[in-house]
Amino acid sequence: MSIRKLPNGRWEARERAGGRGSRRLSKTFDRKGDAERWEARMRRQRQLGAPLEEDDVSLAAFMEEYWRLHAMPNLARSTRASYMNIWGVHVHDRLGQRELRTITPKVLTRFRADLEHAGVGTATVRKALALIQSILSFAVVEERVEFNAAAAVRKPRYERAREPHIFLPLDVEELRGRMTPLGAILVSLLAYGGPRPEEALRVAWRDVGAEALHFHDTKRHRERWTPMLAPLAADLREWRLACGRPPAGAPVIPAHDGGPWQPDDWRNWRRRVWGSWQTDEKSGARTWAGAAPAGTRPRDLRSSYITVQIYAGRPLTEIAKWAGTSVAMLDKHYAGVIANWDGRPLAPEEQIRRARAELAARRGGRPVDVGGAIG
Repeated sequence: MSIRKLPNGRWEARERAGGRGSRRLSKTFDRKGDAERWEARMRRQRQLGAPLEEDDVSLAAFMEEYWRLHAMPNLARSTRASYMNIWGVHVHDRLGQRELRTITPKVLTRFRADLEHAGVGTATVRKALALIQSILSFAVVEERVEFNAAAAVRKPRYERAREPHIFLPLDVEELRGRMTPLGAILVSLLAYGGPRPEEALRVAWRDVGAEALHFHDTKRHRERWTPMLAPLAADLREWRLACGRPPAGAPVIPAHDGGPWQPDDWRNWRRRVWGSWQTDEKSGARTWAGAAPAGTRPRDLRSSYITVQIYAGRPLTEIAKWAGTSVAMLDKHYAGVIANWDGRPLAPEEQIRRARAELAARRGGRPVDVGGAIG
């Protein structure tokens, strides 16, 4: 085994694969330290009696191993779908044929610059780098590379393109009034339970307790429990009776076959019921069609849960825990809500009761009963 500096400034490590007359393995590196690590790996293989073969593989070839051994058993389905899309669109053609050990911080810095020059959005660039970092992290575990080159590359700073639309309880109640019973209970769950849509669609009746709701936190990959608000408890109780008291394992938001919603079910509901922008073929004018306010998303309903808790005087630490987010995120995106609070606490249940009473008065009907728990 020998290491020497080449005239071009690079470092070459050389070793025979077998005895005299066998072919020689050689590899060049930009840094002497990399050559020394390669030499140490070859020495270790010799000590273990393993053949001295250079076993480097391309990123594309290792991606299959990463997917089978790491992604499938450990990553959420939504994460896998996002990674696979980014891999096919942005990573494969740019880096797929590179050998793992040639993917250096310098290569990845230029990869990031190439994506940005091509007009790829900041969020997607961050996800692409995160995917590569995840692959290389697994490559370190599998002893394919000595270090994770992506960990040294700075990811672009991401600023949310839009702030969440703030739904106050009266807005929520008006929206529920424009929905079918299924849509109304989904809106109630999102607005008064505070889950992300993907979490709400996974809630089964066993997750609905008298005092708290149980959510599978898909973002932080942990479980969390959120205090049950009495108006939501009443809505869920009524909905369960309307569904014929389904078993504990049944989803609260069932599809047409009684099972949980699939991604297509969610996309169809969001486009056809919640609302979407539609473009006139002749004039090119864009108009909003749907039950919800123009330009909003179902995810924005989380703002209602967070807002009523802020107006109830709850500490941000508690709200962040219940909503599965951080105090920093609340302080950043709900600064206006916090600034506009008059400092007089009002229980969330009372805020919702007043909204329902006002809406009922407008329609000339009776307020909805907000008491009780789920039977």
